[in-house]
Amino acid sequence: MPSPLFKEKIHLKADNEQETVQSGLLSFVDISRFEIQILKRNKAFKVIEFINLQFPLSTENGVWSNRINEILESSIFKNHVEGTEVIYSVSEHNVALVPSSLYADQEAINNFEFLFGDSKSLLVLNQKLINSDTTGIFCVPVALSELSSKPIQSSYFNWLDGLADSSKAKAHLVVLEKEFALAIFKEGKLVLSNWFNFESPADVLYYLMASLETLKILHSEVEVVLGGAIDKGDEVHSGIGKFISKLSFAKRPKNLTYSYSFKDVSEHRYPFIFAAACA
Repeated sequence: MPSPLFKEKIHLKADNEQETVQSGLLSFVDISRFEIQILKRNKAFKVIEFINLQFPLSTENGVWSNRINEILESSIFKNHVEGTEVIYSVSEHNVALVPSSLYADQEAINNFEFLFGDSKSLLVLNQKLINSDTTGIFCVPVALSELSSKPIQSSYFNWLDGLADSSKAKAHLVVLEKEFALAIFKEGKLVLSNWFNFESPADVLYYLMASLETLKILHSEVEVVLGGAIDKGDEVHSGIGKFISKLSFAKRPKNLTYSYSFKDVSEHRYPFIFAAACA
């Protein structure tokens, strides 16, 4: 009987059953405030299976931590990852970036709580970005940190670190349930990394254009790459398209191959979990 805690929204399966019982499979488990994604790949870097488990949005930290603990301890989740090496990451909007030269472990919690409030029921972690002199600060539910014996990473930071530099102005925008992430590069450097809550498609356009204006980037000169819960012709895409001519959708990582079932999901749909699998 399915657990009332969550529901399975998507399950993309392997090309053949033998692939799911191979030794050495890795299960990348990415956790957000409203879903858990499981991406399995083999030693040959073929992605063979993807599972999306959704649960009610958890804005309160204690509720989030308890809910994650219950789901990860459930028989359904354990059956999905059984026999594989599990690697956890978190896709979380409460993040901060600081120059590595200014980062200090003893100040990380204070900096986090100054920006986002009390960190009770959370563990504040840091992650050095590979392609810039920057250290990211993020949080994970305490329940997750107690279950994982390996370092937990931010899939958002992995995604950010994997974005290609460009000498031209370029914005990467990922839409989720009620929020979106925005990263903007100018002259090859990251000049903005932020998350925004939104109520309507017009909000997404407003925050994008306001960010470009603040950075003195002309909308006629910027390239915008879209990812997440956005489709060609929907309200968010159409609204941005009225002002941005250089508009495209993100692609999946080229260093991975994919089971045939992945054709049923747009390449741009789940960028953070794929970034975790490539880290």
